[in-house]
Amino acid sequence: MDGLIKVLGFVLFIGIGYFLKRVHVLKEDTVHALSGLLLYVTLPCLILVCLNGLHLEWSYLWLIGLGLLTNFFMIGIACLISRKQPQKRLFDMLNLSGFNIGTFVMPFLQSFVTPMGFLSICLFDIGNSIMCTGTTYALGSGTGTGLALVKTILKRMFSSGPICSYFVMLALSVLGFAFPKTIVDWAQIGANANAFLAMILLGQSIRFAMPAEQLKELFRLLGIRLLGSLVMSLAMYYLLPFPEEIRKILALIAWAPIPVVGLIFCIKAKCNPSMAANLNSLSVACSVVIVSTLLTVL
Repeated sequence: MDGLIKVLGFVLFIGIGYFLKRVHVLKEDTVHALSGLLLYVTLPCLILVCLNGLHLEWSYLWLIGLGLLTNFFMIGIACLISRKQPQKRLFDMLNLSGFNIGTFVMPFLQSFVTPMGFLSICLFDIGNSIMCTGTTYALGSGTGTGLALVKTILKRMFSSGPICSYFVMLALSVLGFAFPKTIVDWAQIGANANAFLAMILLGQSIRFAMPAEQLKELFRLLGIRLLGSLVMSLAMYYLLPFPEEIRKILALIAWAPIPVVGLIFCIKAKCNPSMAANLNSLSVACSVVIVSTLLTVL
């Protein structure tokens, strides 16, 4: 019952975010301010609080590889369905792969998981972020090879607040260092605000109005994404040799929405950004329903 109440609270704040956008209290450019606060203030605070003093289980480092593998799985599907339409390949690669961990999974699950469970989310997101923050775009667009490609990926990774926070906290875990209670208490203030800001941002990003001619293609891509999520969710829950809590978390991560960076790269590549925005909105709406339902029954 407590889990259901928490989930309903998340859905309520998503609705508030959407309502505030509709009545023009939150403007379109507010998304940049909110996402900046999340990525560089509240989310790093949450990572510090949850990972401070945590002992790193080396066997869990495989989760970084899993974050990479699941992205490549969806990239492979994108290449398969666009084999006869190469002009659509980059769009499909950017909008079928990747998981919105920082502003969706972490806020949704932070009240439901143990510190070790949260660590598993962070490790998975390292591999996921390596792909989302530039590798998928570089592979699909053919920009950069060899050392130039590696430099691009590293530059994007280390300009990300969550990625830098992950590496700092993991390094401190290896060294056996923990921040004092005073600093953790300060960080807790930001961590407490993380879920609230993330739900408002998700609500603001939802768009229901879209041209009729886009609907068929949008629902086709959304169906492919959800089918891929189902396969990954079942595989990660039933096939991986991890404790049940970790397998449940991974099964939920598989249903995370498409990351917003896919839209950013679509804008950069000029490959139908308006359609990418609508697909992202549909993905968010579906993920809210599916993850909320799973949280109440798992």
